[in-house]
Amino acid sequence: MSETQLPELSRRDFLRLGVTITAGLVVPSVVSSCGGGDDTYTGPKETFVEPLDIQSVNGLLDVTIIISYVTMPFQGTIVTLRNMFGTIPAPTLRMNVGDKLRIKIINKLPPNPPDPEPSKHLRYHNSTNLHTHGLHVYPDIYPQPAVPPYTSPNTTTPPLLYGDFVVDDPEQGIKPGEERQYEYRIRNDHPAGTYWYHPHLHGSSAMQVGSGMAGALIIQGPIDEVPEIAAAAEKIFVFQAPIYDPVTGKLEDFSQVGNITTNEPNFVINGVRVPRIVMKSGEVQKWRFLNAGTFKMLNLSLDAHTLYQYSHDGNPRRNLKPVAPIPLSAYTPPTSPPPGSYPEGIVLAAANRTNVLVKAGAPGTYQLRTFPIEMGRNPNGVTAGDIVAEVVVLDEFHPMNLPTGPLPVTPFLDPITDAELAAHGGLKRTIVMRVIASAKPVVPPGLPFTNSAATPLVQPPPGELPDWIYQTGDTQIAGKVYALGSAGTAASTSPGMPTTYIPFQSSKALTQLVALDSVEEWTIINMNNIRHPFHIHVNPMYVVAVNGKKLDEPYWADTVPLPFNTELPPEPPPPSPPPPPPPTPTSITFRMRFLHFTGRYVMHCHMLVHEDMGMMQGVTVV
Repeated sequence: MSETQLPELSRRDFLRLGVTITAGLVVPSVVSSCGGGDDTYTGPKETFVEPLDIQSVNGLLDVTIIISYVTMPFQGTIVTLRNMFGTIPAPTLRMNVGDKLRIKIINKLPPNPPDPEPSKHLRYHNSTNLHTHGLHVYPDIYPQPAVPPYTSPNTTTPPLLYGDFVVDDPEQGIKPGEERQYEYRIRNDHPAGTYWYHPHLHGSSAMQVGSGMAGALIIQGPIDEVPEIAAAAEKIFVFQAPIYDPVTGKLEDFSQVGNITTNEPNFVINGVRVPRIVMKSGEVQKWRFLNAGTFKMLNLSLDAHTLYQYSHDGNPRRNLKPVAPIPLSAYTPPTSPPPGSYPEGIVLAAANRTNVLVKAGAPGTYQLRTFPIEMGRNPNGVTAGDIVAEVVVLDEFHPMNLPTGPLPVTPFLDPITDAELAAHGGLKRTIVMRVIASAKPVVPPGLPFTNSAATPLVQPPPGELPDWIYQTGDTQIAGKVYALGSAGTAASTSPGMPTTYIPFQSSKALTQLVALDSVEEWTIINMNNIRHPFHIHVNPMYVVAVNGKKLDEPYWADTVPLPFNTELPPEPPPPSPPPPPPPTPTSITFRMRFLHFTGRYVMHCHMLVHEDMGMMQGVTVV
């Protein structure tokens, strides 16, 4: 892919890059200009690139995507990365509420090579699957028809048809040489907004999303028909930070993503570093922001311009929320600012999306920046600021309006009241996210694992310790257990904490069993000094409290960065005295309707290395 522009794709190019369209309309990616088609225009040229856009036709979008290695120039380096389409990012998939989406994945990556990695679930870099992040769709494998005919006259077993199914054993998934058919039926009351799709095989997600395997997924509905929104030109910002060795241009070792924290590479937008957007004074555009990185947060602000937020994580708002520009004096904060003093604009943790309207102001050049943001309470916990795009406003007046009245919101997003919660069971659960440091010292390569250094909070079954703790290489994640624990009732202090924490890959991994049509309230507790972004599949969360304090304006989301905590001290070995009581854990509390779908899915940290190392737990709705 070019540093500045994707070429217009011919049908031959399109097929070569690995997508077949059975039903849908292809809109090639373009670089636009405000020159209005005037060849005499000599002003600033727009370098913002839209991803290829594939749109549904007559209620159906049916695509086949081939996953393979692709070699391309990227940021001055020739890279060879796992890829979903031959471009970074993958194409945008666009449909309407009520449509059907079918995606067939064909895995043409080479076989998984022999891997001595002790953690067995990390050995399958080239196996994959697919997650449609944020969609309220069936999460399991569809029941098969009871009678033939099937797709082939010689087939006696019906082919499997997958919903948003991501609970493959790592030895399964879509192996190299295999294919899988996914189907998603978008309900008529589904929220219209910005979603995305990416691989989600446990143990491989960080390496594959870190390779750039992700694309935007747009559901259009009543919010898009509001006249002022419909009249605004649209731009999709897929923020990615592809990870690769600067010498080889490859990503082949889990330790490469294991060392990605706040030093994740600089973000690109649709594969381009700091693209230019050209607008006319008074013009209104709608921008869809997607943080498709693996770790870092974004803190977005446009110089001298208010961003009007009208949707978050695909969920439309009833009214515009103006987010004022952050003063430029905050771009380089003091070396040691007081905790919580970093100003916030549009904050997007890994996997968050938001839609904004921007009305161009006075002619001039402005920067879209991500300002410094505190992701953790430690010396390396602040993500540095960066300029991510340039906006040039021309001296040509083009007056447009912002919406003034209430915006349409589907009844699916009606607030969950105390009365509704009580009438549908009112069950409360507590989920605890915890990285347990110093659970075991790092072992030099080649030495056997033992349980001798296990702590009271980490007790793997016999033989499982290699799958609990990463030991390969001198990485930031080595010697730690990444896990979720569960307590039966909402608890805010340590006596209510779980006594053991179990990673997802364990034979003793926990699953939350939930009744269909129930309404529950969950509190997610953070025991660490980092803002773990909590994500749950299938149903959106109605966030009602932070740190036990009720919000004046509850909101809907599918991914929420948790407030960070002070890191707990390491567990002392016996017979040392017990440690002092830990500080009060931080938390979010949300309510959720478990509607329409039974099946198996997951909740997890969306810092994808944390997920791959076990910070995930199952949910089964029956």
